[in-house]
Amino acid sequence: MRRNLLLIPALVLPAVMAQAAEEGDDKSWKGSAELGYINTSGNTDTTSLNARFGVIHKGEHWDTTFKADALTSKEDTETSKEKYTASLQFDRNFTEHHYLALLGEYEDDRFNGYEYQSLVSAGYGYRAINEEAMQLDLEAGPGYRYDRLNEGGETEEETILRLALSYFWEINDGVEFIQDVSVDTGSDNTIWKSETGLKSQINGSLATKLTYKLKHTQEVPEDSENTDREFGVTLVYSF
Repeated sequence: MRRNLLLIPALVLPAVMAQAAEEGDDKSWKGSAELGYINTSGNTDTTSLNARFGVIHKGEHWDTTFKADALTSKEDTETSKEKYTASLQFDRNFTEHHYLALLGEYEDDRFNGYEYQSLVSAGYGYRAINEEAMQLDLEAGPGYRYDRLNEGGETEEETILRLALSYFWEINDGVEFIQDVSVDTGSDNTIWKSETGLKSQINGSLATKLTYKLKHTQEVPEDSENTDREFGVTLVYSF
């Protein structure tokens, strides 16, 4: 059963990408790369070097969003923080306000008690606000979570309900506020995630960004903290 569910992204995503590629001149790609320092607390209390890459494609029918993060730190030659995350989302637009959201997420955090955590979901999306200077997306739908523990290689898997909110506000020219919140809840565990960001443009391609992230896991492995926090200051290059 688990293997069949984990094959869903492998089967669905290539078809979605092929459909997006057929949209020709309607495609629009934007990307960004970030580098800076992150102060973490929870399972690790340290200052880490952070690198992030993201790309967004806006098409007539399909939107694509890919994000990848790497967080690493060493103290006295010993690794004190090491985390890698990636997410890929495809949105099938039906109208200006209604869409289908297909999401895959993966996280590998060396110090949170899990070898890795992964999730796939498909849900209904509603763009409550869809303006040039402000967007608000609301999503809800079923998903499947599969996590592997460090201790003994045991696994945790369950069907979940995923709720998400994504908010963007261009406060004024060159200043942007971003808020993303998600809740993945099942019968055995619930995970809350929040990311708050404020980006200020330096020139046409460069900007500075302040970011605060929070992740709370209701049930965690033994000797692990329930809540991880990250506060970051990064330099952003947009292309």
